[in-house]
Amino acid sequence: MAHKMSGEELRRYREQRGMNQQALVGWLNERLNRRYDRAKISRWETGAERIPQIVAGALKTVTEPVGIPAAAVRAAPVVFCAANQKGGVAKTTTCVNVAWLLAQSGQPNSGPRVLLIDCDPQANATVHLGVDPHERELAKATLTHALKASRPMREFMTPVCDGAFDLLPSSISLAATDRELLRQPNGTLILRAKIAQLAGQYDFVVLDCPPHLGELTVSVLNAADQLLIPTQTEMLSMMGIPQLFETIAGVRELVNPRLQILGILPTMYSPRRLQDETVMKELRELAAAEQLRLFSPVKRAADYSKSVMAGRPGLAYNPNSAGAESFREITDALLALAGEEMRHGA
Repeated sequence: MAHKMSGEELRRYREQRGMNQQALVGWLNERLNRRYDRAKISRWETGAERIPQIVAGALKTVTEPVGIPAAAVRAAPVVFCAANQKGGVAKTTTCVNVAWLLAQSGQPNSGPRVLLIDCDPQANATVHLGVDPHERELAKATLTHALKASRPMREFMTPVCDGAFDLLPSSISLAATDRELLRQPNGTLILRAKIAQLAGQYDFVVLDCPPHLGELTVSVLNAADQLLIPTQTEMLSMMGIPQLFETIAGVRELVNPRLQILGILPTMYSPRRLQDETVMKELRELAAAEQLRLFSPVKRAADYSKSVMAGRPGLAYNPNSAGAESFREITDALLALAGEEMRHGA
């Protein structure tokens, strides 16, 4: 009986068993008396070479090959993003601090496993966490390379905040990726497919969006479970929300019905300014009309600028910074959702 296996099937088979390419090479060479190498596995997985029938047969005919663990049932992470096509609304500040708070929840050394993916070519989250985008680009360890590579996503991660959570950095090279996604069939689904590889490795994945509704942002919405809309308490920032609602509706209908709006987060709020109070009133009305949660506003604070210089989240720099309550509300909402999914799965 002829056995056939696609490159995608081989990659999925390997990753479901927690194996890297070299581990698979060792098992195949021992079992089949061959001299395959890691480059050969890569060519098979990318489709550059056809997988020999003897290899496909060895993997498909044995449910649990000796030396290879059975496929594990691995829970998918909760994928959270913050999006607004208006820049300067504290998307990065929100993502960095929520990632930090998620990682700090639970018992010491056993809290949730958190990954922050910087999806913005400006690399603000990368810089905020003290990682040099240029250095990571030279090492080919940024989101640009992760989206194009056949290697597991895990190989591109960088631990940050003394190992509290992981970062997949960005760099300016990601700007070209936005255009390349337009030219690829199903290009805006690549990020979603890559994140699917992380099942069982992380409990939460936080995605920091670029400040526009391009292909990268659509890719993020295609991959996300929960969307937060940060908006500065000024009219220009709020005006982009209806357009974002339209994009979300299209994503839900055509690609990602799981996408939900976690709520709206007012940022850079000053209660003494008439404009801020006027916008807050309109945000309350908008949230009520759309049946959305309006989180407590984040007040302006110097701590967040200082924390960038320190290469740490603002709440790691000062746990009592203005806005701490708001970010904890968001974190608690995500932890509650994760708990509901676990109970539902059980």
